[in-house]
Amino acid sequence: MKVNSFFLVAALAVTTSLSSSLTAAELSLEERLQRLEQQAETRNQLQTRMSMQLIELQKEVKELRGLVEEHEYKLQQIQERQRDLYRDIESRLSRLPASGGASPAQTPVTQRPPVISQNTAKEVKQVVSGSDGRSEFEAAFKLVRNKDYSNAIQQFEAFLVKYPTGAYSDNARFWIGQVYFAQGKLDEAEKQFNRMRTEYPDSSKMSAAILKLADIKAKKQQWAEAKTLYNEVVSKYTGASQQLARKALQDIKQKGH
Repeated sequence: MKVNSFFLVAALAVTTSLSSSLTAAELSLEERLQRLEQQAETRNQLQTRMSMQLIELQKEVKELRGLVEEHEYKLQQIQERQRDLYRDIESRLSRLPASGGASPAQTPVTQRPPVISQNTAKEVKQVVSGSDGRSEFEAAFKLVRNKDYSNAIQQFEAFLVKYPTGAYSDNARFWIGQVYFAQGKLDEAEKQFNRMRTEYPDSSKMSAAILKLADIKAKKQQWAEAKTLYNEVVSKYTGASQQLARKALQDIKQKGH
């Protein structure tokens, strides 16, 4: 009887121990599940936050892309207006003969530098100008618009004597060459544009000057030199001059040169 009681007590002890172990295991598993659920929730929150940030970034990129496209469009419009203005001036100069001067065919290739008349020098001195010579330059350029090419060249030359390194000196040299080019005096124009390259290497009109030198070489059918100059414009500059140079290279290629 005592033996049976002993076994009964031992069995109860084992059962209690097993029950306690199972309860501890169950609680540990529940805690682990809770931790996993918390981690999953945290991960979901992070993913949601990242998704929102990504949407915001995409929105900002889209807005920035729109601004870039708008600025590129405006820049393209400005370049097109500059190119149209440049072509319009050149077209007018090429269509209209010099007042009181000889035709391009009658004009010798090499000429002496124009002599500045007393009246022209007096007109230049009478112009009220600032220290940079802007008024004198505008007065000379007005003569170009009025088709008074001979006096325009004289006033530009007088301007360069007075302002050899002024803010508008490179423009004055450029327009002397431009007037000669429009009159068909290619050698004289070439000299002026080459002088501009030497005297004003940092000029903002350098791309236009090199482009005109290339045009002169093309008119003289010196194709190799023309292509070299056009390629220089394409590689060094942007904007209207670059586009005109590319178009000229295409035209030369189509002609088989």
